[in-house]
Amino acid sequence: TRVLGQMTDQQVRACFASWEFWARPNQLPPAGDWRVWLMRCGRGYGKTRAASGWSHKRGLEVSGRRLAIVAKTPADARDYNIEGPSGILLNTLPEERPDYEPSKRRLTWPNGSWATIYSDEEPDQLRGFSGDTAILDDFAKFKHAEACWNNLMFGMRESSIDRPRIMVPTTPRPLPILRRIEAHPGTVTVHGETWENASNVDRGWLEQVERDYRGTRLGRQELSGEYVEQAPGALWELE
Repeated sequence: TRVLGQMTDQQVRACFASWEFWARPNQLPPAGDWRVWLMRCGRGYGKTRAASGWSHKRGLEVSGRRLAIVAKTPADARDYNIEGPSGILLNTLPEERPDYEPSKRRLTWPNGSWATIYSDEEPDQLRGFSGDTAILDDFAKFKHAEACWNNLMFGMRESSIDRPRIMVPTTPRPLPILRRIEAHPGTVTVHGETWENASNVDRGWLEQVERDYRGTRLGRQELSGEYVEQAPGALWELE
């Protein structure tokens, strides 16, 4: 409060909109010459907020940049990545905020950069994408994860001020394609657990899920962000 009281209104506004100011270190892009940033973390870690902050910065960084935001459904992209509490629209200054056109599946930044919304339901739509920035949000719950990944890779070909980069924020499932992505030499993996974001979630909820699920197979996957393989001889899959 003392620090805020010494700041001008413009400085306070700038802090509000600065993701670098609010983010934990592991929510910011890793250093180095990576192509894929895999954020393999538990529920409530802050993956979507990190993706929104990163994509907004990429959109503003270069005029005319082309981005892809890929979600399980168009509604997921709208509700979580764009209009939700962790989305782009609610966490940016009005003068920097992109214009959202749902009918075009598009976000357009004031500098002419734009992001197209794609869906796991129609992976072939990605055949038309050509850009240098992409987010595959909650990738492990995609039904057509491999097709989405393959189509996206052919479109990640545009010249960039650094290099084409993909962010994959997800709570993991033991998908072969996800393991291949993580094993690639161009991938940097950030692993995080739900309780690292304890200050931003309801305390009662956190205590309940920790009591009920911590140490269980489901809790290891959904809270600790671990790969959990199917139990030998199981009659049902984990889902």
